[in-house]
Amino acid sequence: MSTSQSLGPSIAALASRLWQWPAQRATARSLGRIWIHGEGDVVIEDDVILDARWAPIELHATRGARINIASGVRIESGASLEAMAGITICAGATLGAFCKVMDNHFHQIDRDHRLPPSRPIVVGAGASIGERAILLPGAWVASGAVVPAGAVVSRRFGARLPVTAGDEVDETGARLPVAQDRSYVPSRRRAAKLRAAMDVLRAEWYLRGCELGHHVHAGGPIAVVNEGTIAVGDNAVFVGGMIPTGLVCAPGARVSIGAGTIFNYGVCVTAAREITIGERCQFGSFVRLTDRIGMRAAPIRIGDDVWVAHGATIAPGVTIGARSVISAGTAVTENVPADSLAIGNPMRCMSLSLRSDRLADAEMAAAR
Repeated sequence: MSTSQSLGPSIAALASRLWQWPAQRATARSLGRIWIHGEGDVVIEDDVILDARWAPIELHATRGARINIASGVRIESGASLEAMAGITICAGATLGAFCKVMDNHFHQIDRDHRLPPSRPIVVGAGASIGERAILLPGAWVASGAVVPAGAVVSRRFGARLPVTAGDEVDETGARLPVAQDRSYVPSRRRAAKLRAAMDVLRAEWYLRGCELGHHVHAGGPIAVVNEGTIAVGDNAVFVGGMIPTGLVCAPGARVSIGAGTIFNYGVCVTAAREITIGERCQFGSFVRLTDRIGMRAAPIRIGDDVWVAHGATIAPGVTIGARSVISAGTAVTENVPADSLAIGNPMRCMSLSLRSDRLADAEMAAAR
């Protein structure tokens, strides 16, 4: 089965794709909700099982990107594949529940909102990806390899993978990264303005009872339990997606979200005392912030311009300095100084020696 879907597909387009299924004699099985979006290509071969009975599965390919899922692959509930270049899941592989596969870090590297280069991901035949594991840009998982639950992979895992015909390689035989120029250009079309207006109205509905700034956007449902005070700054964005972001504020507690902060889907913010988030922060999907674990409760404070990647957790009492980056899957249990990179579980910190403008130049030069 080969599909190519865009955001907000029309009823006619959906009907057309459903009509194509019997003609192509696909035997892929989908159980539950499968969320396919983006303007790229999603190719699903025979005998694939998409088991989304417990949580939706996301397949997201941007324009020009391609997701290939070969025969016999099984993908469990809550898994997410996001491609800006290419993701290949070879025959017989298994992706565990809530695993994340993304070929781009999806954070801006300069003030022009450009994203870093994408690097294709390959999961070899018969490989097994554990639940809540994260495959980052450039990850290659060898045939038959087993990636443990919760692991983070950003390079070769297992035996060296063979280079197949058609791959671009350098003098060492390694595949070259695929550069992507994803400069953000706001749309001025009437439809885009209408969607933006709907997002504002949706935010006002889901966040009713909260202190809202101007032009707060919600691209999908937000689960809110507010028995204290939740304040959301101007132009904050809740992107929306297959699982709602949750905001929970206990009696007497406070959650403060700075202007221009962006939340992907499935983020969980739970405050027993106080959680303060600065301006222009970005949170990847399934990030968890809680200021109380067991009997220990202490405020969480996050500075301005902080990037928190997919699946990271932030523990009670943590302060994260401005302009810091929290890597995917990191368990933040100690303070993170400003301009630092926090990575791993247990966490370790290192200085971000390059400012954003120098980092942008370096990444763009590496893509050439």
